[in-house]
Amino acid sequence: MKLFHARYAQTQAKTVKVFEDDFYLPDQRAVRRHLRNTGYWPISIKEQKPPTFEWMDVRDRSWQLQLLRALRFQSATASAGTALLNIIEGETDPRRRLAFLPTRTVLKGGGSFSDALKALRLMDAATMAIITAGERAGDLKGVIQHAIEHTQEKGKNIKTIITALSWMSFDIINLVGTIWTAQFAGIPYLKEQGSKSTDPAAIEHFNVAIQRATWVNGTLLVLVMTIITGVVILAGLYWMNRHRSDHFTSRVMMKAPVISSYLRNTTLQDSCKLMCRLLEGKVPLADALKIIIESCHEPATRDYWVKSLERVMAGGEPKRALSRWPLTKGERDQIATIQSVDQLAEVYASIAEERGNMAKDDKRRLAKLALISTMFFFGATVLMAIYLLMIQNEGVLNNINSAKE
Repeated sequence: MKLFHARYAQTQAKTVKVFEDDFYLPDQRAVRRHLRNTGYWPISIKEQKPPTFEWMDVRDRSWQLQLLRALRFQSATASAGTALLNIIEGETDPRRRLAFLPTRTVLKGGGSFSDALKALRLMDAATMAIITAGERAGDLKGVIQHAIEHTQEKGKNIKTIITALSWMSFDIINLVGTIWTAQFAGIPYLKEQGSKSTDPAAIEHFNVAIQRATWVNGTLLVLVMTIITGVVILAGLYWMNRHRSDHFTSRVMMKAPVISSYLRNTTLQDSCKLMCRLLEGKVPLADALKIIIESCHEPATRDYWVKSLERVMAGGEPKRALSRWPLTKGERDQIATIQSVDQLAEVYASIAEERGNMAKDDKRRLAKLALISTMFFFGATVLMAIYLLMIQNEGVLNNINSAKE
């Protein structure tokens, strides 16, 4: 589906009126066919292609929160679909109006509220899953508040992660800059200065020290750059293939110490919260599992929900289908004792709370690991700088002694 802006004419008696409107259809032929079927004559049809950066900038978290809050306010007196249509009609920002066109087309065509929001491509998968659950349960007005809380909580987590990564990036840049400066400026300068001593043993000692410094600093530089490059490439490949649990990056992330545990616990926390909301909203278990799978990216958690759905659809008993890894033995025992859907919702609420506490512990361990790693490389860099200063001072003393002689 694409956006088109069309100018078309209609003959009335002896006059011709020209109109302009936007259409959300597969291609120009479909737009032309639609106009001819409704009695209009196409004049020009142009596909709307907003600039890439504007298309990206207009969809940010602040607009997401603003839209959800406006929906919560207006849905108090109207249906969610009508409230969204009123917001679209009242929008004055041309970039947002352009982004709203697919949503407006879905609403005008009789589509559901969740389909209209999905066409906007503003909400993340988890938020859309919450809204879809509310729509299926017939409680859209109540679920919008949950979507706002989820977005705010996610925003706080992202700010915390960005702050930590910013400080770590600053340290890494300083570290790499120091090593590069020593390798390509400090050591060559010492080589150029050399030792003015006439003692062969002193000259040999100076040259060996320079060679040792070059080898150690070069090894440290290669090690740091390899680690940084590997982490960046691995993270990029993992994100691009996040829906494929069989990709090698997914297997690597599942086995990575601390990081895999943190990602698994945070994803399980979010998905178990969502499962609780879905079950409390009387959404069938199979439908709830399908909604959750669409919002999961972490390999182990996604695999858990996918295999649970397969077993449920194969006719397996829900408590047996859901009692499996990566849940702990205690969590599996809780699920094994359920007698009703309400109890299952309570169990998943308990699991979400427990996983949230585990994620906090993992976050602290990650911070300690990052601090220790940074201190190790900084320590090695500082020791190398001290060693270079010792070489330089030794060279200066040899030069002074040579001058006295």
